[in-house]
Amino acid sequence: MSDNSFKSVEQKKSTAPLQINDFKIIWRIISKNWYIPLLITPIFYVVGYFYVYKLASIYQASVELLKSNDAYMKESLITDNQGFYSSSSYVDNSNEIRIITSFDIMKEAVEKLKDKLQVSYYLVGRVRTTEQFSGTPFNVMVKNINPALIESTISFKIIDFEHYEIKYLLNGLEIKNSGKFNEDFINEDFSIIVKRENQFVRNTADGLSLINYQIVIHDLNNLVYAFQQNLKVVNPDYTNVLVLTLDDILPERAILVLDTLSKIYIGKSTKSKFEINERTISFIDKQLEEVSSSLKEVEDTMQNFKKQKGILDLDWEKNDFFTKLASFDGQKSKLKLKIDAINDLEKYIIEDKDPEFLPPNVFLVDDDRFLTSSVTELYNLQIQLSTQLGFSKEVNPNVIEIRQKTKKLKQNILLYINNTRNATIKIIDNINGEVEKYIAEFKTIQPKQREVSNIQRKVSVNEGLYTFLLQQRANKKIAKASIVPEIKIIDSPRNLGAVSPDKEKIISAFFAVGLAISFFIIIIRILFFTTIQTVEELKEKTFLPIIGDLPFQKNILNVGIAIDENPSSFIAEAFRTLRTNLQYVILNSNKKTILVSSNSPGEGKTFTTINIGAILAKGGKKVVLLELDLHKPRIQKALEMNADIGISTFMVGQSTLEEIVKPTVIKNLNVILSGPIPPNPSDLVLSEKLKELIEYVKANFDYVLIDTPPMGMLADASYLMQYSDINLFVLNTKFANKAVLSLFHKLVQDNSIKDVYLVLNGIKRKRNKYYYSKYGYGYGYGYGYGYGYKKNT
Repeated sequence: MSDNSFKSVEQKKSTAPLQINDFKIIWRIISKNWYIPLLITPIFYVVGYFYVYKLASIYQASVELLKSNDAYMKESLITDNQGFYSSSSYVDNSNEIRIITSFDIMKEAVEKLKDKLQVSYYLVGRVRTTEQFSGTPFNVMVKNINPALIESTISFKIIDFEHYEIKYLLNGLEIKNSGKFNEDFINEDFSIIVKRENQFVRNTADGLSLINYQIVIHDLNNLVYAFQQNLKVVNPDYTNVLVLTLDDILPERAILVLDTLSKIYIGKSTKSKFEINERTISFIDKQLEEVSSSLKEVEDTMQNFKKQKGILDLDWEKNDFFTKLASFDGQKSKLKLKIDAINDLEKYIIEDKDPEFLPPNVFLVDDDRFLTSSVTELYNLQIQLSTQLGFSKEVNPNVIEIRQKTKKLKQNILLYINNTRNATIKIIDNINGEVEKYIAEFKTIQPKQREVSNIQRKVSVNEGLYTFLLQQRANKKIAKASIVPEIKIIDSPRNLGAVSPDKEKIISAFFAVGLAISFFIIIIRILFFTTIQTVEELKEKTFLPIIGDLPFQKNILNVGIAIDENPSSFIAEAFRTLRTNLQYVILNSNKKTILVSSNSPGEGKTFTTINIGAILAKGGKKVVLLELDLHKPRIQKALEMNADIGISTFMVGQSTLEEIVKPTVIKNLNVILSGPIPPNPSDLVLSEKLKELIEYVKANFDYVLIDTPPMGMLADASYLMQYSDINLFVLNTKFANKAVLSLFHKLVQDNSIKDVYLVLNGIKRKRNKYYYSKYGYGYGYGYGYGYGYKKNT
């Protein structure tokens, strides 16, 4: 077959529309491999189920906290600690999250729960060991422990109501000890006390003794790290809510840890406020002591200064000075008016004016009774004189007497005025002296006042500061009573249920893996291990013509000549069909040499060779079989013949051609056996004597059948093809696969081998299917058109 023919066939296959054969292929794949997923997927499902059954469920506990400040504390002006108490409606809670997830706060919670967390209790079952948090009939309290036993499994068994037994491995040695409940157990490895719980009573001791327990003592730091890793804190967007979740295989333990952690966190938030408040009050008290001391010192300074300067009250002294100065000025003004009045009176008297016009100033001295009475008397005398002169003359004795009295009175008044004026002037001089004295004393008041003001200012400052501190101290006391936690629990710790593992998902994954492995096995079988079982399958995978097929028959390969053993059997009928097809191939040609080979041993190559020869011989043709599989000859065993001489002895010149040709039990069927197995079989095949042998048998027999070694193991068959006219490749359904066909295809194409035909051996099929299938190998059916490519004419 030419390369172009092969390409054209492949193009026809590739461009052909989807046909019924494609569905047949799919059905064939399903029918050959349906049991694989049915076996593997249930196995994986069961394995997944038991795997999940042994897995411990992880539960999640949750608590929700609200961070908000009390309204009173936000609006109160008492504390004036805006940085501490004030908050907006929404704040960044990243710092709070860091605090909650910190090592220290978790360690405080674990230490608080040490008696409940340090020891884990396990109930040992037949299939799995289950950890328990509550319900165990005993409680282990650890005082000291060997670090090598931390996180180690310790077996615990109740012996009776009073005693227990523990076993553990240390340095590869098993150590067993017994102890008494509610009493200290001390050895070189640990110091513990095992207490009975309330549910452990004498009546239950026998039943509990049948149960196996295990305990594990933990390091507290390891517990802290474990809880810290499983703790998650989430702050939902635009809220002050903190959602704390903790994953644990024991939901009760997770709830307990979350509850304790929340309370510690809330307590720390108020504790910090109380500490700040206490520190503030302590600071205020300290400042009050300092201010009080400073105030006492300033007051002492004021008192000493007043004592040294003789100061009683500077304000009173200043007011007294101004009062007296005003009094002196009033006195001086009054005295000056008096002087002016008596001066006017003196001038009036001296000038002797009309008595009806007394000076007005004379009334300013009405406090001087003498002067007042004298002036009044003078005024009356002048009135009398004026009256007498109205009706008498100057010489009138009454007038004279009046004038004498007036004169004498004037003299007395003038003398009195002079004395009075001199006395008044002296009084004014005295007043001026007093004023100067007071002014001198007043000048000393200002420096005192300034010094006293400085001291008083210090007093006022310290008094104000003292009053302010007292007020602030009172405010802090009130604020302390008003401190409330900013953190509130709005959703108490509760179990959210199992969050992992997703057991259904794991089982589904196992099922899917089993299904995937099944499909993978099916694909591998299809690609590498699926063998060709029918002629139809072989047609789909090869461009080589198929000349015949042989049905499967149990132990048939152990039979030498099958067609002679049971002439009416399926296998005999198959060889008759094969003979017919061969006759069509060699029709009107000189082709008489047929080479039979296979890819590997056990495919029926030798069996096919013998039976083709036998069926041809029964047709009246002289046939000879050449046993050229010199490595493992099989014809001699199948025909139960002695191979003391044969091809190998002929090659080395020990036998002649006539001697090595032997007849068989079948008429016209002769055989040339391999002879003794030579040490170099492949070298003998390359000998020139082989050509002589081939020419001899071609000249003396109608058909020559050459049995060769398997092509997939040795190159002898490829070499011997130069002597053959027809090359038959036997494929067995046990071994025939795509790889074998690819090998044949490559061999044919690389060596341009012609007249190559395939024989499929070991086909399993029903009687009627086989009966009718034999008619498909006639000319124009199996060979010409149906089973490969159209033969070129």
